[in-house]
Amino acid sequence: MMHRLRGSSQTTSAIGCAFLLLAACSSSGGGGGNTGGAQGGQGGANVTGSGGASVTGSGGASVTGSGGASVTGSGGASVTGSGGTGVTGSGGTSGGAGGVAGTTGAGGQVAGATGSGGQAGGKATGGQVAGATGSGGRAGATAVGGQVAGATGSGGQIIGTGGSQTGGATGVDGGSASNCVGKTWPTADPTVAGPFTVAADKNVGPLAGYTPDPIYGDTQQRFNVYRPSNLATSGYCHPILVWANGHGDNPEQNPPLCVVNSSTNQWCGTYPVLINQLASQGFVVVASLSTTTSRGNPLPTIVGLNWLLAQAEDSTSPYYHHLDTAHIGALGHSEGGMSTCMAAADPRIIAIGTVSGTSTITSLHGPALFICGGKDTTVPCDGVMNAYNTVTDQPAMFMDNLSSDHGGWEYQNGAKGPDIFALTAWFRVHLMGDTANRKYFYGASCTLCTDSRVTVQRNSLMTQ
Repeated sequence: MMHRLRGSSQTTSAIGCAFLLLAACSSSGGGGGNTGGAQGGQGGANVTGSGGASVTGSGGASVTGSGGASVTGSGGASVTGSGGTGVTGSGGTSGGAGGVAGTTGAGGQVAGATGSGGQAGGKATGGQVAGATGSGGRAGATAVGGQVAGATGSGGQIIGTGGSQTGGATGVDGGSASNCVGKTWPTADPTVAGPFTVAADKNVGPLAGYTPDPIYGDTQQRFNVYRPSNLATSGYCHPILVWANGHGDNPEQNPPLCVVNSSTNQWCGTYPVLINQLASQGFVVVASLSTTTSRGNPLPTIVGLNWLLAQAEDSTSPYYHHLDTAHIGALGHSEGGMSTCMAAADPRIIAIGTVSGTSTITSLHGPALFICGGKDTTVPCDGVMNAYNTVTDQPAMFMDNLSSDHGGWEYQNGAKGPDIFALTAWFRVHLMGDTANRKYFYGASCTLCTDSRVTVQRNSLMTQ
């Protein structure tokens, strides 16, 4: 049986930064350091963070979960694109309180000027016009051919199940129009692998990430993209998930430096069960290979998102018009949870999920799921609860996986484990409009509310 090493006293003091402002976790000063996960195995040596505090990696040995999807690698071929950097659109103007100016991405899509709590439409290249907004929300944008995206209800909840994915719907205060046209997503069981065979496009996109990296040293890394293998022919517009690794970890092993080896207490590449589960359900997961994902400006995860969105508008790319760029979520573990809370300020991200790691949330544009481990001494549940308690204007749930420590959630019966199944269902609800899965989280007596493996708390926006 796999066990997680509890953090040492030094580790615990360093990880305490996860509960405070990120400024308290700067790389300078003896009390700082990166926020890491508890290392797998017994008695392993700690990795020293650049701030001088000792922290440990987030991983444990990699195992295949029940119902895990098959994966095929692309042999490392690079997918080319325009680099994903947007330029300011002519006429993009700053909006009202909380608004941002419109910017042009690949293909000339222009985000409109913003009003209070939402985005008004601006005219984009080719005559695509974003819809006007009401207070606290955003109307659908006009996609190619004059087809209109659906709007969302309060709190980013997707209304109704009918209609096609024409242009994609947006979440409250965020998201953007999508040029993908596809079928409506059916409901699916989040506790088993989805219907899609998973392909992995490895080592693609731009170099990104803070250096020195805990695993790769002074060498920046690129990205892996996990996706349905039939992306071009599935008939669906596939939502995007932005994954953030824990400290010293990767979405899968990346030899020779990033490996899982219990005899040498190396635990890098421990997340394939979760990531393959999400991709098998139809999500396109862009995962940085940086092993310190909460550092860098911009964050490596945001660099990856920018690149993927540019690919979605590049006619030479395999992702071209196959991605639902209006439905973007972010998730991460340990230091990756910190990174996710930071990335949540990006209005394109309309739902988040964190596991055993948080930081102060300065801005949030959709529902948030905060998960902790009841036996986690590295990032105790109290700190995760503190982050949850700050969210009052979006639906939010706190879930304590009672029998898990910092990384044990990865080995709890594969896709049926509380964390993996909850994350799968969470993003199906909020990015795919899978209203049948709302029962796990919403309403007076949600399914997870009575699951003996967990305890949950929800804010008032989830109990209605």
